[in-house]
Amino acid sequence: MTKILFVCHGNICRSPMAEFMLKDMVSRAGLSPEFEIDSAATSSEELGNGVYPPARRKLAEHGIACDGKTARRIRPDDYEYYDLLIGMDEANMRYMARCFGGDPDGKLHMLLDYAGRPGEDVADPWYTRDFEATWQDLWAGCLGLLNTLHPHVTLDFYGCRERSGLYAVMRRAMLWQDWYGENLDALHDILTGQVYYGRIFTFILPADDAPCRSYAERIVREFEDAGLPNNTER
Repeated sequence: MTKILFVCHGNICRSPMAEFMLKDMVSRAGLSPEFEIDSAATSSEELGNGVYPPARRKLAEHGIACDGKTARRIRPDDYEYYDLLIGMDEANMRYMARCFGGDPDGKLHMLLDYAGRPGEDVADPWYTRDFEATWQDLWAGCLGLLNTLHPHVTLDFYGCRERSGLYAVMRRAMLWQDWYGENLDALHDILTGQVYYGRIFTFILPADDAPCRSYAERIVREFEDAGLPNNTER
């Protein structure tokens, strides 16, 4: 099991949003038993308070609940317990290094490092008031983190007879949102616009007589054109 602690200043906006976002991702990927995910603060300002209402509403827009979550502060023993301690900005990183006496085991990371944006902060919506921008940053970071920790993805199209079935398989396995369009142009956009570093895709194509067989082969070519490595079982 991989144990992850997200950390921000107050533990009422960014870190709980990341906590429940990643919990939702691993649940939809069928990976919940492989992860323990929590969040904490570097300050004592919000201890015992629930998730900030605008952050709660942003999660709810995507069908994610955060009931029962209250802010707590990081503790020195968190370093030994968790495998990864992930900060939202440089100030979080500096505080964690002081609290833990450094980072001897290389456990401290910034979230956007996993989105291919090393050194960038996730803007604090407490000040920016832009919870959508924060959501997008957190989504890119959490998706990149999951790609890093669980890089092998199998897209099993074998039982599919129609195009809609192919897209249903991809939506579930790739953790795409419900608004994702079911056409090759949309597929190209999302493959080139999301973060899939280190992922290896295995395709199991539909049966030879399936009406959607040739379309499934076009999907594989879209992955190849996007530079995403794959193994295809034909």
